[in-house]
Amino acid sequence: MASRAGLAAPVVAVAGALVASPVSHVLAATSPSLHLAMADQGGKRPPGRSAASSRSSEDGLSGTALPGNSLASAARRHQHASRLVSQRHARQAGRQPAPGKRAAPDALTCSGSSYFLPANYQTIVSFLLAHGYSKLGAAGIAGNIFQESKGDPESVGMGGGGLIGFTPLPAGYVTGNPVADLQTQLYAILSYDQQWAQYIPALNAASTPTEAADIYMNYFERPGIPAAANREAAANAVAQACHL
Repeated sequence: MASRAGLAAPVVAVAGALVASPVSHVLAATSPSLHLAMADQGGKRPPGRSAASSRSSEDGLSGTALPGNSLASAARRHQHASRLVSQRHARQAGRQPAPGKRAAPDALTCSGSSYFLPANYQTIVSFLLAHGYSKLGAAGIAGNIFQESKGDPESVGMGGGGLIGFTPLPAGYVTGNPVADLQTQLYAILSYDQQWAQYIPALNAASTPTEAADIYMNYFERPGIPAAANREAAANAVAQACHL
């Protein structure tokens, strides 16, 4: 009996304090996360609604009333509010791009009939944009691809082949499956360009398709037969067709 009497007084005192204090103050004191969640709304909520019901409505969850002002009720309120805040943060995190990944670019729509448009140019440009190249940088690369292969991944010439005239032509780049080979070679272009990575910022900073085509020709392709006019014309055709 002595142990029960010793425990009863603190419980009554705490419960009394809870009755005397506004529920929002109790929850804010016991849950820093709820306090921050209330603060990001500037402490505002519709008249006549509690903090818990306002937050429940915002999160699309049922604002079920929790009974009483007892210590057990306050604990349930705290758990309920913490769960709402956690769910809200989880949903917000789910809307952000995963670390280390780029947000997907807007879908590219291209249309044109110029002789200088390489085959597969929309797929090529979309791929390059998704992997960090600027719009005009991608157009410049596509212009060079026109001169090297006309955009045909199955193209084979003297000593080389593929989209950018890989020389020597690695095994597995041209297999007779143009869809698969196109993807293989696009990823190979990313790797190829990394050996000249110090020039990628200049390529991406090009102010015209012509400038981008020349940068890629001079610092990446380094061709034996430049045919710069063709590369420049193709880069401009791609930029116009894809509104770059």
